[in-house]
Amino acid sequence: MNKYTKNLLKLSLLASLLVACSLTGKAKLESSVKDITNEIDKAIKEAQEGGVDTNAFTDQKTGAKMGGPKTREAKLRIIALTLQFLKETKEEAIKLKECGAGEDEFKELYELMLKISKAVKGIGIQNMTATVSMGIVENPATTAQGILAIAK
Repeated sequence: MNKYTKNLLKLSLLASLLVACSLTGKAKLESSVKDITNEIDKAIKEAQEGGVDTNAFTDQKTGAKMGGPKTREAKLRIIALTLQFLKETKEEAIKLKECGAGEDEFKELYELMLKISKAVKGIGIQNMTATVSMGIVENPATTAQGILAIAK
């Protein structure tokens, strides 16, 4: 094997490792998003079967008077899943920062966070979309600092 072949082999191996590192974290986050949205759909269905009009949730009325104890329990489950998602997002942002990832990877993390924030509104958890949007005022969503500020 000559010198050029060895260098090419090393570069391709390094590129493969970087891609694998990035894709594993992204797949994990996408799985978390799916888990949360499935749990929200399930909770909304259970609440509606229990007589709760989830369409009646407003910016001011989303609590126990509107949804009852079953909706409260569902909200607590969803909050726990969302907190786990945010923890994984922080870890992934730090990992991407250390790997020297580009703006596109951080933008994808932001899009996943925005998707979650919109989904939890369906069960009556308010202000998440505004919180996600406010997080990027000082730090752009295309940087690790921006993602970490939102996930804080």
